[in-house]
Amino acid sequence: MKPALLPVLVFLVAGIVGSPQLLAAPDEAPAVPLQVPQERLRIQQLRLQHEATAQRAQADCYQKFAVSDCLRQVRAQKRLALDDLRRQEVILNDLERQTKAINTLNKIQQKGLEKASRSTAQP
Repeated sequence: MKPALLPVLVFLVAGIVGSPQLLAAPDEAPAVPLQVPQERLRIQQLRLQHEATAQRAQADCYQKFAVSDCLRQVRAQKRLALDDLRRQEVILNDLERQTKAINTLNKIQQKGLEKASRSTAQP
């Protein structure tokens, strides 16, 4: 992992782990749900937009004298844009995975509490 992304990831993880909405009972819906499908759709739309822009730029390159250099620059710009989107996707996947893990732990804890209360209620 890149050192520059580590503080961002730690901040995001701390936000999720410390979030009272995610630590609520598993049956309760969080007050501010993670908008994972909307974020995935946004990333997909941006990816398609970058692909279309790159195709137009490549077509423009063939109208220039220095085609190879122009194409190299277009590919580099496209790679940077798509790498950033991929980074966002990876962070989103990590957050989703951590959210599921927290919910699973909450369910296990809730079952343990219910079992303990049943065992103390019975003589």
